[in-house]
Amino acid sequence: MSRGRALLRALGWLLVLAPALRGAEVVLSCTPAEITARQGGKTVLDFTVRNASPFRLEPGSNWFISYHAQDLSGRRLQFENRRFPLPVVVRPRATARFALPVYFSLAPGVYRLEWDLVREGEFWGRDKGWETCSVELRLRPLVTPGFRKAWLPTFFLSGRKGIDHGQYLLRQVLRNNEIRFNGAFFGFAAGTTYPQVWIRDTATLMAYARFFYPPTDLQGVVDRFFRCQGRQGEVQDWIDTTGRCDKNTVESDQESSLVLASWPLALGDPSWLAAEVAGLTRLRRLDMALEWLWRERRDRERGLIWSGFTADWGDVERSYPDQRAIKLSDRSRRTFSIYSQALFIQAARKLGRMAARLGADGLAGKWRGRGKAVAAECRRQLYLPEHGYFLVHHLDDGGDLLKWEKHILAVGGNAEALRAGLLQREEIARLLRVLEERRREYGLRTVSFTLLPPYPEGFFPHPLLSRPWSYQNGGEWDWIGGRLVAALYQAGFRKEAERYLGEIMAKNLAEMNVFEWSDKAGNGQGASFYAGAAGVLGEAILLGHLGLEEDFDRYQIPAGNKKFMLVVAKGGDRFTIENSGKVRVDIASLSKKEICILSDSGRKKTCHSKSNN
Repeated sequence: MSRGRALLRALGWLLVLAPALRGAEVVLSCTPAEITARQGGKTVLDFTVRNASPFRLEPGSNWFISYHAQDLSGRRLQFENRRFPLPVVVRPRATARFALPVYFSLAPGVYRLEWDLVREGEFWGRDKGWETCSVELRLRPLVTPGFRKAWLPTFFLSGRKGIDHGQYLLRQVLRNNEIRFNGAFFGFAAGTTYPQVWIRDTATLMAYARFFYPPTDLQGVVDRFFRCQGRQGEVQDWIDTTGRCDKNTVESDQESSLVLASWPLALGDPSWLAAEVAGLTRLRRLDMALEWLWRERRDRERGLIWSGFTADWGDVERSYPDQRAIKLSDRSRRTFSIYSQALFIQAARKLGRMAARLGADGLAGKWRGRGKAVAAECRRQLYLPEHGYFLVHHLDDGGDLLKWEKHILAVGGNAEALRAGLLQREEIARLLRVLEERRREYGLRTVSFTLLPPYPEGFFPHPLLSRPWSYQNGGEWDWIGGRLVAALYQAGFRKEAERYLGEIMAKNLAEMNVFEWSDKAGNGQGASFYAGAAGVLGEAILLGHLGLEEDFDRYQIPAGNKKFMLVVAKGGDRFTIENSGKVRVDIASLSKKEICILSDSGRKKTCHSKSNN
């Protein structure tokens, strides 16, 4: 071999070995080295990233932190695991340190986790010679007597393992999303990547959260939205601990959501409505909220509530490919969606009941009448008898768009229409037949998929919705599936509700997570541990599967033939119901309320109170 060739070969080897000689281009380190956690529980790890690469590592550009699960001998058990978004920018030749909340959905056991940076769809850092770090994890099961004793003051045994175990996961979801400020409870984040408290999510989870949190904590959440309410009644979308708030103006559901979030709190303490926040009673503020919606977002000719052109219940408009799509603009198109109407109808009815409870008969009559008026126009303008469901939304100038949009079954809007009582029993049965046909056609694992079929590729310019079956454009959202299940229980379709609830809970337990949404292939997307979904699923279980009903003065439950045990703790009140043929009610302290058991026929009712227990 000539001296020149030998020199070239040596140079080649130097180029190959250069990264190793100077050290890894990116070094990831993490502490602590050993952790003990519970399935689904939040654990905070401290990471340091030293970046000597030419890459700018930053959030929002497909950079994540993830891990490979191994046993203690180093044998790989699970290569692909949950991605956690990189929370900070790490510039070339810079070092960044940050704390990252992580969650584990693995089976209980002892693991060695190799943490690594990943450029999604391109490479793992280790493949480029980057340095990884390891942590020893001892993962405990979620479903344990200890967790029940500590975190499930409201607890049930229904005999269905999936649903009984599911209550542990739903409770963990709420715990993971607790926001605390200066040591006090502030509210629930929508999911693990959201730093704010959202009114639509608060409304969705309030009926369930009441069974675990003190009334004053939950009242404080709603009061924060009252305090940032506009002078004319307008309601903000979100608030955070810094005092900031904002509104996605393409929606028209914030005001209705504030009323719906207040309703469960008023059931527990009607006098709460009469007390003042920032100089006005809460009842007056609720009236102002719906009055703003009626005045500013109601089309007088149609008699319906209008909003921007979003995907059914969504908050991203068909206007711009960026953040401008959440605000009304020169590109906005006025639509009349079934979702916005159904939420308004429910809110108007509940506000009427709250007003009547406080003796404000004029206010009660106003909102009962307006709710009926919008319900009548919904039936006249939005129901499609030839298709068996409500139109996603109507556009005055829809043209050809309206012709093919009629073929989209909007599961979210139609679920809310059921909850608003807009469909007769035979119409609900037909809706379910259409739903089942489309589930089979598209091969869908649950009823949580939102649009059947979705809008076509590129219909929405925003990248989150541009592809079918993604995000709000047909993605699988359990906070939609949970609404449908709750609505079916409410309408008396128990068989279908039980099946759908079982499918959803089985999926979530298998993933040990409640993802914000999933794509058609079943890949979890968005935030982990989505609070609104957990709330509405818990509501479906307690108020639907177990049949617990509540009014201002009593709890009520049908005896039926179901075998279950339910222990409920309500702000100091506690009672146990055991239903196994013979009904026994144990009441520790009921204060103002009584518990009533209905016979199978529903005509005979036995009530128990503190005085006659």
